[in-house]
Amino acid sequence: MVRGIQREFLLSFLGILFVLFFSCKNNTDAGPPPLPEKNLSFSQHIRPIFLDYCANAPGCHRAQDAAGGLDLESPFPTLIGNSGKVVIPGDPEHSLLFQVLISNVGDIPRMPLNRPPLGESYIRAIETWIAEGAKINN
Repeated sequence: MVRGIQREFLLSFLGILFVLFFSCKNNTDAGPPPLPEKNLSFSQHIRPIFLDYCANAPGCHRAQDAAGGLDLESPFPTLIGNSGKVVIPGDPEHSLLFQVLISNVGDIPRMPLNRPPLGESYIRAIETWIAEGAKINN
């Protein structure tokens, strides 16, 4: 009887390990794919950054409670917030979305709020995407 209980426990334990092993996300899958230096795709390169750093917890720019009126969760965001249009296609230097990634702008603090700044490669990717026209449908 003891041997049967031990066997049942061992099988249950192995089953739990199996589920945990296959349900855990591999760290090499984390984050957006490597970012090219040009020809950036919104859906493939930029949107994953917005989702990871701006929309998902503890993000502020989710569709249901978009801080500053800016929804960065949508697959096709308008890029318009309470401050107006935050992206000027072809002009990252005058695009509020880019400006707040690198410093405070007036009373708007550097983004993402209460989190470490984006990595340089992400900031450059967003800058390049804006410079290339900030196309949403690619």
